[in-house]
Amino acid sequence: MKPKKTSRVLIIDDDKSILMLLAYNLKKEGYKIKTVHDSREGIAIANKFLPDLIILDLMMPHINGIELCRELRKQEQFQNTYIFFLTAKSESYYQEAAFDTGGDDFIEKIMGIRTLTNKINGVLKKKLVIRKGLQEFKIGNLVLKRKSREVLDGNRELTLSKPEFELIYFFAQNPNKDISNKFVLQNLWETESYQSDVSIDTCLRKLIKKFGAERFQVHDNHYRLIV
Repeated sequence: MKPKKTSRVLIIDDDKSILMLLAYNLKKEGYKIKTVHDSREGIAIANKFLPDLIILDLMMPHINGIELCRELRKQEQFQNTYIFFLTAKSESYYQEAAFDTGGDDFIEKIMGIRTLTNKINGVLKKKLVIRKGLQEFKIGNLVLKRKSREVLDGNRELTLSKPEFELIYFFAQNPNKDISNKFVLQNLWETESYQSDVSIDTCLRKLIKKFGAERFQVHDNHYRLIV
């Protein structure tokens, strides 16, 4: 039996204290960690380390996170590597730029290490998909368009609220998988208090009404999109 592969996480940030904090916490989770404080070395080290996930700061001297993400995505070996932005910036245009250049998620530093760790564990350990940067996603007869928040369901065209779209988009990327309230709170809305189980249930009821009860299974605070 082959030994289980240890997932690799590369962290690129010009703040050495952030690098130390992230490295310490992610090593405790069992990941192999490499840190880079000079973004000019990012591409070369990524090619040597071959990470499963890359954490990028947004604002860095020399080469910023947006430029670095764009260059990484040009290389075949990083086409499917997760790239998460961790930044103090919260403005929507920074998020759009991050997603447009190939970022998979955008986490504000104010949300803390716990949020980031939950998301990393979600994709590397639980094998759930978090790819918010995909502008259009197709599965079955569903077509989801992120910028317009439109969903084509066969011949029907639906425009959803932001929470509704984020929820169906996440479930569509993880079809036929049971997903808990807690995971949605921590990874989709990045909180455990602002949104509640009740608000998730409310949002889901609206989706069930729009897409049909046959599309969803709900049991013990877990949800599943049937495709």
